Amino acid sequence: MHQRSSHSNMSTTYVSSRSSSSQPTDSTNARLVAFCSTSSRSSSISTSSTNDIEHLYVPRPSIESDFLFESCLIVFKMISLFLQYLLIYKSEKWIGPYHSPSDSFMDWYRIDYCIVTILVVFCISFQERFFPLRILINIIAFIYSYWFYSWKYVLAFTYPLVCSLLVYQDQNSKSNKSQQMSISSNSLPAHWCSTNAYDLRYETDCLRMDFNQRIRHILFSSFLSFYYICIVPLAFCDTQHIRLDILLLLQYGFSLFLSLIMIYISHYLPLELLTVLHRNGKHLGLWQCLPTHNHPSMIPLWDEKNPTAYEANSIVKHKRQIYRSSNSSSTVAEPGNMYHARFAILFGRPMIFPLILCSLQIILSIIQFTFIFLDPRWFVVVSQMILFIMNTYTIRHTIRDTYLLYLVYY
Repeated sequence: MHQRSSHSNMSTTYVSSRSSSSQPTDSTNARLVAFCSTSSRSSSISTSSTNDIEHLYVPRPSIESDFLFESCLIVFKMISLFLQYLLIYKSEKWIGPYHSPSDSFMDWYRIDYCIVTILVVFCISFQERFFPLRILINIIAFIYSYWFYSWKYVLAFTYPLVCSLLVYQDQNSKSNKSQQMSISSNSLPAHWCSTNAYDLRYETDCLRMDFNQRIRHILFSSFLSFYYICIVPLAFCDTQHIRLDILLLLQYGFSLFLSLIMIYISHYLPLELLTVLHRNGKHLGLWQCLPTHNHPSMIPLWDEKNPTAYEANSIVKHKRQIYRSSNSSSTVAEPGNMYHARFAILFGRPMIFPLILCSLQIILSIIQFTFIFLDPRWFVVVSQMILFIMNTYTIRHTIRDTYLLYLVYY
């Protein structure tokens, strides 16, 4: 069953995806705009074998709103920040024969609550709409660090601020503010099942730019959260009076960083988006590079403007190389284009990317339970088990999406 969206929806999706990218040149962006304005005309030139590709119906599970996701994420960060302070300022009373003057499980009197307040505000202001608040709290953090500590501690807040400014400046320099793509689970690109090979290649480029932008947002947001939750508290602790367990802190930081990545992936790469990427990758196909000898001299050149897809096992010549198309389906990709090849390998089959996510979830769970069995102290068990309980949210999402795809395609 072919799934086609209207021309206006397709054009809007492509313009937003194009404007968010930081990689293509200006000429490529201009050609993408021209493509969006003429796609309906060019797609009616001729039909091709891409019409023979059918797309199965994939259920669309409900996706939580961005507000609900960000609210749950803030709670996760607050709990993670508390666990980090627990591992740093745990009382000696609970871990050895030596007793602490404190009657609590933590040395509360050694914690700088102003730094804690600043970190809490940072965790709340990670979203783009709170970016001015992040700038304001950075200024306050600079003044406080320099006044009560020294200028060296100012560097702890300078590094993430410089990284954030560079990322946002890079995004703004490539597109106008009115055309910037908003990374959201509520505004997803669509697959326009075109009969024109030229249009399908540009759809691939737009989907690839959207996917790269989401991966970039996931990794950068996860790193910032990890930095403020794990690195900054360590920078401001008094090591003369606190005995740090470096191995324990490294284990917790590693588990937290992977957990943050999986949480962001579960929201910004939902099943509906993976279905769109697979449908385009199914049209794209793959080329295999062949040795140049033992082939007839009269081999047709690959034509970029050819509106029809190449049949299975077709042989063409492109940039002094000889290529053969996939033997299972038609091919519209450009021979020798590594971006098209990687896209087709990753999304050409519906289960590859979901299985990668499932593997990461399994690895993360094994690592967490390994840390617990190797070090059964109460604060290790508490920190890792709380992270695991919160990770059950992403485990449920990943297993559900993979199981749905298995039922549909197998």
